[in-house]
Amino acid sequence: MAVAIALVLAQDAFPAWPGFHTWQYAVALGLISVPLARGLRGAARAPAIAATLGTFIVLVAGLCSGLLGPDTQIVSRSPGTVAPLPDVGAAAFFPNAGAADIESGSSAIVLRRRDGPPVVVAPGNRRFLSATELEAVSRPAAYVDARDARGDRLTITQPTNPAFLSPVLLFPQQVTIGGTRLPADGFALPAAHRQIKAFYFSKADSEAARSRGMAGVESVLFAVDDDAGRAVPDGIGFARTGQAISLGGARLVPTIGRYPALAISAVPYPPALIVGCLLCAAALILSFTAKQPKIVS
Repeated sequence: MAVAIALVLAQDAFPAWPGFHTWQYAVALGLISVPLARGLRGAARAPAIAATLGTFIVLVAGLCSGLLGPDTQIVSRSPGTVAPLPDVGAAAFFPNAGAADIESGSSAIVLRRRDGPPVVVAPGNRRFLSATELEAVSRPAAYVDARDARGDRLTITQPTNPAFLSPVLLFPQQVTIGGTRLPADGFALPAAHRQIKAFYFSKADSEAARSRGMAGVESVLFAVDDDAGRAVPDGIGFARTGQAISLGGARLVPTIGRYPALAISAVPYPPALIVGCLLCAAALILSFTAKQPKIVS
């Protein structure tokens, strides 16, 4: 019984594992439930009935989640935008973020529902809505401050991003540079007639940038083109967080940090788990008390 309950509770501990939604996992739970159903019919003592029934409830909740629940979905949006979540019955509000918010990685996603209070999902925390687990997953991000040669601020646009004027890069694409897969993003500086590609280098990936003095630190590689897509002379360079770099007539200062995405996973229905575990706990208590020897005075 303990093994059966552990197999189901693992869905709460590791909700993103795709194996929970495979036929092999469902068969394993089904095979365990068969002798439990037979044992429930033949059980005569209260502890045995409670333990068997509790385990059976937990297994059914695990089977329903594994067979009917969807695979884990990662919802990523730019700061200041909203993502409808019809399957959850809510909308996820991704907060605006400045350089300090990106650097600290403390931004929290807020879910708003018609029939309930807002649900705040902070990085590293998990929240449950019915049979759904919500987790804020921190991902690399960079806030970019762009200025011209005189020091005047340049407007950053992201034509392919719903947050058109956002200075925050979330690096949603993956590109291969020198045999290394790197997160990538891009933006434009209309006033300076520049198109800029940005590539995120983690501390591990930064070994490839050792010759540029970036080994062991997070950095962003900028590549600057003109409006026609032609590379600008001396338009490629690395910058670590807070470091200013001048490329193609633009002065760029990235603040590297984290911004959350929302992981949505199907999990066993929490009330069913609670009821099933309480029945198993009651069975253990009853079994223990029944075995205590009576003291005759």
